[in-house]
Amino acid sequence: MIKFLLPLAWIYDGVTRLRNWLFDVGVLPSREYTTPIICIGNLSVGGTGKTPHTEWLVRHFLERGKYIAVLSRGYGRESKGFLWVTPDKCALEVGDEPLQIRRKFTDKNLVCAVSENRCKGIDNILAAHPQTEVILLDDAFQHRFVKANHYILLTDYHKLYVNDYVLPAGRLREHIKGAQRAQTVIVTKCPPQLSQEERQKIAAALKLQYGQNLFFTTISYAEIPLEKEPLLITGIAHPESLLNYLSEKGITPKHLHFPDHHNFTEKDIQLIIERAQQHRSILTTEKDFMRLESQNLPKDIVERIQVISIAPKFLFGETEHFIQTLQNYVR
Repeated sequence: MIKFLLPLAWIYDGVTRLRNWLFDVGVLPSREYTTPIICIGNLSVGGTGKTPHTEWLVRHFLERGKYIAVLSRGYGRESKGFLWVTPDKCALEVGDEPLQIRRKFTDKNLVCAVSENRCKGIDNILAAHPQTEVILLDDAFQHRFVKANHYILLTDYHKLYVNDYVLPAGRLREHIKGAQRAQTVIVTKCPPQLSQEERQKIAAALKLQYGQNLFFTTISYAEIPLEKEPLLITGIAHPESLLNYLSEKGITPKHLHFPDHHNFTEKDIQLIIERAQQHRSILTTEKDFMRLESQNLPKDIVERIQVISIAPKFLFGETEHFIQTLQNYVR
Protein backbone atom coordinates (compact mmCIF):
# COMPACT_ATOMS: atom_id res chain seq x y z
CA MET A 1 0.00 0.00 0.00
CA ILE A 2 1.19 3.52 -0.85
CA LYS A 3 -0.21 5.50 2.08
CA PHE A 4 0.01 9.01 0.60
CA LEU A 5 -2.29 7.83 -2.21
CA LEU A 6 -5.03 6.78 0.19
CA PRO A 7 -7.16 9.94 -0.32
CA LEU A 8 -7.24 9.24 -4.07
CA ALA A 9 -8.04 5.61 -3.34
CA TRP A 10 -11.02 6.67 -1.20
CA ILE A 11 -12.37 8.75 -4.09
CA TYR A 12 -11.85 5.90 -6.56
CA ASP A 13 -13.51 3.49 -4.13
CA GLY A 14 -16.52 5.77 -3.81
CA VAL A 15 -16.91 6.08 -7.58
CA THR A 16 -16.70 2.32 -8.19
CA ARG A 17 -19.09 1.56 -5.33
CA LEU A 18 -21.61 4.03 -6.76
CA ARG A 19 -21.26 2.45 -10.19
CA ASN A 20 -21.84 -1.04 -8.79
CA TRP A 21 -24.85 0.17 -6.80
CA LEU A 22 -26.39 1.66 -9.95
CA PHE A 23 -26.08 -1.75 -11.62
CA ASP A 24 -27.42 -3.54 -8.55
CA VAL A 25 -30.61 -1.44 -8.42
CA GLY A 26 -31.11 -1.47 -12.20
CA VAL A 27 -30.39 2.18 -13.00
CA LEU A 28 -27.57 0.98 -15.23
CA PRO A 29 -28.77 -1.98 -17.35
CA SER A 30 -27.17 -5.43 -17.50
CA ARG A 31 -28.11 -7.48 -20.56
CA GLU A 32 -28.87 -11.16 -20.17
CA TYR A 33 -28.55 -13.78 -22.92
CA THR A 34 -30.08 -17.20 -23.38
CA THR A 35 -26.67 -18.57 -24.41
CA PRO A 36 -24.68 -19.57 -21.28
CA ILE A 37 -21.95 -17.03 -20.50
CA ILE A 38 -19.02 -17.66 -18.15
CA CYS A 39 -16.97 -14.66 -17.05
CA ILE A 40 -13.35 -15.09 -15.92
CA GLY A 41 -11.86 -12.10 -14.16
CA ASN A 42 -10.29 -10.63 -11.05
CA LEU A 43 -10.44 -7.65 -8.73
CA SER A 44 -6.80 -6.68 -9.24
CA VAL A 45 -5.09 -5.15 -12.27
CA GLY A 46 -3.63 -8.36 -13.64
CA GLY A 47 -1.24 -11.15 -12.95
CA THR A 48 -3.69 -13.73 -11.54
CA GLY A 49 -3.54 -16.17 -14.47
CA LYS A 50 -6.73 -15.43 -16.39
CA THR A 51 -5.46 -16.66 -19.75
CA PRO A 52 -4.26 -20.12 -18.56
CA HIS A 53 -7.57 -20.63 -16.76
CA THR A 54 -9.51 -19.49 -19.82
CA GLU A 55 -7.51 -21.97 -21.89
CA TRP A 56 -8.36 -24.70 -19.36
CA LEU A 57 -12.05 -23.94 -19.88
CA VAL A 58 -11.65 -23.86 -23.66
CA ARG A 59 -9.99 -27.28 -23.60
CA HIS A 60 -12.67 -28.65 -21.29
CA PHE A 61 -15.59 -27.61 -23.49
CA LEU A 62 -13.92 -28.57 -26.76
CA GLU A 63 -13.19 -32.04 -25.43
CA ARG A 64 -16.92 -32.37 -24.77
CA GLY A 65 -17.85 -31.30 -28.29
CA LYS A 66 -19.24 -27.89 -27.35
CA TYR A 67 -19.29 -25.02 -29.86
CA ILE A 68 -17.74 -22.17 -27.90
CA ALA A 69 -16.65 -18.57 -28.29
CA VAL A 70 -14.02 -16.56 -26.41
CA LEU A 71 -14.54 -12.81 -26.23
CA SER A 72 -11.85 -10.50 -24.90
CA ARG A 73 -11.19 -6.78 -24.88
CA GLY A 74 -7.83 -7.43 -26.51
CA TYR A 75 -5.72 -5.50 -24.03
CA GLY A 76 -2.74 -3.72 -25.62
CA ARG A 77 -4.02 -3.87 -29.19
CA GLU A 78 -3.77 -0.82 -31.42
CA SER A 79 -7.08 -1.51 -33.19
CA LYS A 80 -10.60 -0.53 -32.13
CA GLY A 81 -14.03 -2.11 -32.32
CA PHE A 82 -15.00 -5.70 -33.03
CA LEU A 83 -12.51 -8.03 -34.71
CA TRP A 84 -12.36 -11.77 -35.28
CA VAL A 85 -9.15 -13.31 -33.96
CA THR A 86 -7.57 -15.62 -36.54
CA PRO A 87 -4.14 -17.29 -36.47
CA ASP A 88 -2.77 -14.97 -39.15
CA LYS A 89 -3.37 -11.84 -37.04
CA CYS A 90 -0.63 -10.13 -35.02
CA ALA A 91 -0.63 -9.16 -31.34
CA LEU A 92 -0.76 -5.43 -32.08
CA GLU A 93 -3.97 -6.00 -34.01
CA VAL A 94 -5.93 -8.26 -31.64
CA GLY A 95 -3.91 -8.45 -28.40
CA ASP A 96 -1.39 -11.05 -27.28
CA GLU A 97 -3.64 -13.19 -25.10
CA PRO A 98 -6.55 -13.66 -27.57
CA LEU A 99 -4.03 -14.49 -30.29
CA GLN A 100 -2.34 -17.02 -28.00
CA ILE A 101 -5.68 -18.77 -27.38
CA ARG A 102 -6.65 -18.81 -31.07
CA ARG A 103 -3.32 -20.27 -32.17
CA LYS A 104 -3.28 -22.89 -29.44
CA PHE A 105 -6.77 -24.16 -30.27
CA THR A 106 -7.48 -24.57 -33.98
CA ASP A 107 -10.66 -26.59 -33.43
CA LYS A 108 -13.48 -25.66 -35.81
CA ASN A 109 -15.83 -25.51 -32.81
CA LEU A 110 -14.05 -22.45 -31.42
CA VAL A 111 -14.28 -18.82 -32.46
CA CYS A 112 -12.37 -15.95 -30.85
CA ALA A 113 -13.10 -12.26 -31.04
CA VAL A 114 -12.11 -8.97 -29.41
CA SER A 115 -14.34 -6.02 -28.62
CA GLU A 116 -14.15 -3.34 -25.95
CA ASN A 117 -17.97 -3.34 -25.98
CA ARG A 118 -18.85 -6.82 -24.74
CA CYS A 119 -22.56 -6.52 -25.63
CA LYS A 120 -21.78 -5.71 -29.26
CA GLY A 121 -19.18 -8.44 -29.25
CA ILE A 122 -21.67 -11.05 -28.06
CA ASP A 123 -24.29 -9.83 -30.54
CA ASN A 124 -21.82 -10.17 -33.42
CA ILE A 125 -20.73 -13.64 -32.32
CA LEU A 126 -24.28 -14.95 -32.00
CA ALA A 127 -25.32 -13.39 -35.32
CA ALA A 128 -22.44 -15.06 -37.15
CA HIS A 129 -22.46 -18.30 -35.11
CA PRO A 130 -25.95 -18.94 -33.72
CA GLN A 131 -24.89 -22.52 -32.87
CA THR A 132 -22.63 -21.18 -30.08
CA GLU A 133 -23.30 -23.14 -26.89
CA VAL A 134 -21.01 -21.34 -24.41
CA ILE A 135 -19.38 -17.90 -24.42
CA LEU A 136 -16.29 -17.28 -22.30
CA LEU A 137 -15.72 -13.64 -21.34
CA ASP A 138 -12.03 -13.11 -20.63
CA ASP A 139 -11.26 -10.36 -18.09
CA ALA A 140 -14.78 -8.93 -17.86
CA PHE A 141 -15.58 -9.09 -14.14
CA GLN A 142 -16.07 -5.31 -14.00
CA HIS A 143 -17.91 -5.15 -17.34
CA ARG A 144 -21.37 -5.26 -15.83
CA PHE A 145 -23.32 -4.28 -18.94
CA VAL A 146 -23.37 -8.03 -19.57
CA LYS A 147 -24.86 -10.32 -16.93
CA ALA A 148 -23.06 -13.66 -17.08
CA ASN A 149 -24.52 -16.95 -15.88
CA HIS A 150 -21.40 -17.79 -13.91
CA TYR A 151 -18.61 -15.56 -12.58
CA ILE A 152 -15.19 -17.02 -11.85
CA LEU A 153 -13.02 -14.71 -9.75
CA LEU A 154 -9.27 -15.34 -9.60
CA THR A 155 -6.98 -14.16 -6.82
CA ASP A 156 -3.21 -14.67 -6.54
CA TYR A 157 -2.05 -16.83 -3.62
CA HIS A 158 0.80 -14.37 -3.06
CA LYS A 159 -1.53 -11.33 -3.01
CA LEU A 160 -5.07 -12.21 -1.96
CA TYR A 161 -7.56 -9.46 -2.73
CA VAL A 162 -8.46 -9.25 0.98
CA ASN A 163 -4.87 -8.08 1.64
CA ASP A 164 -4.91 -5.36 -1.00
CA TYR A 165 -6.29 -1.85 -1.48
CA VAL A 166 -8.09 -0.12 -4.32
CA LEU A 167 -6.24 1.93 -6.89
CA PRO A 168 -4.04 3.90 -6.75
CA ALA A 169 -2.94 2.97 -3.20
CA GLY A 170 -3.15 -0.73 -4.10
CA ARG A 171 -3.93 -2.87 -7.14
CA LEU A 172 -7.68 -3.44 -6.81
CA ARG A 173 -10.07 -2.23 -9.50
CA GLU A 174 -12.92 -2.16 -7.00
CA HIS A 175 -13.64 -2.83 -3.32
CA ILE A 176 -13.31 -6.40 -2.11
CA LYS A 177 -17.11 -6.53 -1.69
CA GLY A 178 -17.19 -7.00 -5.46
CA ALA A 179 -16.14 -10.60 -4.82
CA GLN A 180 -19.71 -11.29 -3.70
CA ARG A 181 -20.77 -11.32 -7.38
CA ALA A 182 -18.70 -14.44 -8.04
CA GLN A 183 -20.17 -17.93 -7.85
CA THR A 184 -16.65 -19.39 -7.91
CA VAL A 185 -13.38 -18.06 -6.45
CA ILE A 186 -10.06 -19.65 -7.44
CA VAL A 187 -6.85 -19.01 -5.52
CA THR A 188 -4.18 -19.27 -8.23
CA LYS A 189 -0.40 -19.83 -8.27
CA CYS A 190 -0.48 -21.84 -5.06
CA PRO A 191 2.49 -23.99 -3.98
CA PRO A 192 1.97 -27.53 -5.36
CA GLN A 193 2.06 -28.93 -1.82
CA LEU A 194 -0.37 -26.47 -0.23
CA SER A 195 -1.39 -27.87 3.14
CA GLN A 196 -4.92 -28.37 4.39
CA GLU A 197 -4.12 -26.05 7.29
CA GLU A 198 -3.17 -23.19 4.97
CA ARG A 199 -6.14 -23.95 2.76
CA GLN A 200 -8.42 -23.43 5.74
CA LYS A 201 -6.63 -20.22 6.74
CA ILE A 202 -7.11 -18.78 3.25
CA ALA A 203 -10.77 -19.81 3.21
CA ALA A 204 -11.27 -18.08 6.56
CA ALA A 205 -9.53 -14.91 5.32
CA LEU A 206 -11.64 -14.71 2.15
CA LYS A 207 -14.91 -15.03 4.13
CA LEU A 208 -16.92 -16.28 1.17
CA GLN A 209 -20.69 -16.23 1.33
CA TYR A 210 -22.89 -19.29 1.53
CA GLY A 211 -23.10 -20.92 -1.89
CA GLN A 212 -19.81 -19.56 -3.21
CA ASN A 213 -17.34 -22.22 -4.34
CA LEU A 214 -13.63 -22.04 -3.48
CA PHE A 215 -10.90 -23.83 -5.43
CA PHE A 216 -7.11 -23.77 -5.44
CA THR A 217 -4.82 -24.16 -8.45
CA THR A 218 -1.09 -24.33 -8.99
CA ILE A 219 0.96 -23.70 -12.13
CA SER A 220 2.01 -26.69 -14.18
CA TYR A 221 4.88 -26.10 -16.62
CA ALA A 222 5.36 -28.08 -19.80
CA GLU A 223 8.65 -29.98 -19.72
CA ILE A 224 11.24 -28.76 -22.23
CA PRO A 225 15.03 -29.21 -22.40
CA LEU A 226 16.70 -26.27 -20.65
CA GLU A 227 20.18 -24.77 -20.73
CA LYS A 228 21.80 -23.83 -17.41
CA GLU A 229 22.14 -20.10 -18.13
CA PRO A 230 19.60 -19.03 -20.77
CA LEU A 231 18.34 -15.56 -21.55
CA LEU A 232 14.81 -15.13 -20.17
CA ILE A 233 12.58 -12.48 -21.73
CA THR A 234 9.31 -11.65 -19.98
CA GLY A 235 6.64 -9.00 -20.27
CA ILE A 236 4.23 -10.35 -17.68
CA ALA A 237 2.94 -8.83 -14.45
CA HIS A 238 4.53 -11.27 -12.01
CA PRO A 239 7.36 -13.47 -13.31
CA GLU A 240 8.27 -14.69 -9.82
CA SER A 241 6.55 -18.07 -10.24
CA LEU A 242 8.45 -18.73 -13.45
CA LEU A 243 11.74 -17.70 -11.86
CA ASN A 244 11.06 -19.99 -8.89
CA TYR A 245 10.32 -22.88 -11.25
CA LEU A 246 13.55 -22.34 -13.14
CA SER A 247 15.48 -22.06 -9.87
CA GLU A 248 14.08 -25.42 -8.72
CA LYS A 249 15.38 -26.87 -12.00
CA GLY A 250 18.85 -25.48 -11.28
CA ILE A 251 18.47 -22.85 -14.02
CA THR A 252 19.90 -19.35 -13.44
CA PRO A 253 18.73 -17.20 -16.35
CA LYS A 254 19.79 -13.69 -17.27
CA HIS A 255 16.44 -11.96 -17.03
CA LEU A 256 15.21 -9.18 -19.31
CA HIS A 257 11.97 -8.07 -17.65
CA PHE A 258 9.49 -5.69 -19.31
CA PRO A 259 6.09 -4.43 -18.07
CA ASP A 260 2.96 -6.54 -18.58
CA HIS A 261 1.69 -6.56 -22.20
CA HIS A 262 4.72 -4.49 -23.18
CA ASN A 263 4.92 -3.50 -26.83
CA PHE A 264 8.59 -3.81 -27.70
CA THR A 265 10.27 -0.68 -29.08
CA GLU A 266 13.19 -0.58 -31.49
CA LYS A 267 15.46 0.10 -28.53
CA ASP A 268 14.06 -2.95 -26.73
CA ILE A 269 14.62 -5.16 -29.77
CA GLN A 270 18.19 -3.95 -30.13
CA LEU A 271 18.79 -4.78 -26.46
CA ILE A 272 17.27 -8.24 -26.91
CA ILE A 273 19.48 -8.88 -29.97
CA GLU A 274 22.61 -7.81 -28.07
CA ARG A 275 21.78 -10.00 -25.07
CA ALA A 276 20.67 -12.95 -27.23
CA GLN A 277 24.08 -13.07 -28.89
CA GLN A 278 25.56 -13.99 -25.50
CA HIS A 279 23.31 -17.05 -24.96
CA ARG A 280 22.73 -20.35 -26.71
CA SER A 281 19.16 -20.58 -25.42
CA ILE A 282 16.41 -17.96 -25.14
CA LEU A 283 13.32 -18.54 -23.01
CA THR A 284 10.05 -16.64 -23.07
CA THR A 285 6.37 -17.10 -22.23
CA GLU A 286 3.62 -17.88 -24.72
CA LYS A 287 2.14 -14.43 -24.31
CA ASP A 288 5.49 -12.70 -24.86
CA PHE A 289 6.21 -14.79 -27.94
CA MET A 290 2.99 -13.52 -29.53
CA ARG A 291 4.52 -10.03 -29.44
CA LEU A 292 8.14 -10.97 -30.09
CA GLU A 293 7.44 -12.94 -33.26
CA SER A 294 6.19 -9.87 -35.11
CA GLN A 295 9.40 -7.97 -34.37
CA ASN A 296 12.33 -7.73 -36.74
CA LEU A 297 14.46 -10.30 -34.94
CA PRO A 298 17.23 -12.16 -36.81
CA LYS A 299 16.22 -15.64 -37.92
CA ASP A 300 18.92 -17.37 -35.88
CA ILE A 301 17.58 -15.72 -32.71
CA VAL A 302 13.97 -16.68 -33.43
CA GLU A 303 15.04 -20.28 -34.00
CA ARG A 304 16.69 -20.36 -30.56
CA ILE A 305 13.63 -19.12 -28.67
CA GLN A 306 12.02 -21.74 -26.45
CA VAL A 307 8.45 -21.03 -25.39
CA ILE A 308 7.46 -22.08 -21.87
CA SER A 309 3.81 -23.08 -21.79
CA ILE A 310 1.81 -23.34 -18.57
CA ALA A 311 -1.54 -24.70 -17.42
CA PRO A 312 -3.43 -24.55 -14.13
CA LYS A 313 -3.75 -27.73 -12.07
CA PHE A 314 -6.47 -28.08 -9.45
CA LEU A 315 -5.30 -29.04 -5.98
CA PHE A 316 -6.90 -31.37 -3.42
CA GLY A 317 -8.38 -33.58 -6.16
CA GLU A 318 -11.16 -31.10 -6.94
CA THR A 319 -11.01 -31.09 -10.73
CA GLU A 320 -14.25 -33.06 -11.08
CA HIS A 321 -15.98 -30.90 -8.47
CA PHE A 322 -15.07 -27.80 -10.51
CA ILE A 323 -16.29 -29.45 -13.73
CA GLN A 324 -19.60 -30.35 -12.08
CA THR A 325 -19.98 -26.76 -10.89
CA LEU A 326 -19.54 -25.56 -14.47
CA GLN A 327 -21.96 -28.11 -15.86
CA ASN A 328 -24.67 -27.03 -13.45
CA TYR A 329 -24.53 -23.47 -14.81
CA VAL A 330 -24.10 -24.40 -18.47
CA ARG A 331 -27.21 -26.54 -18.35
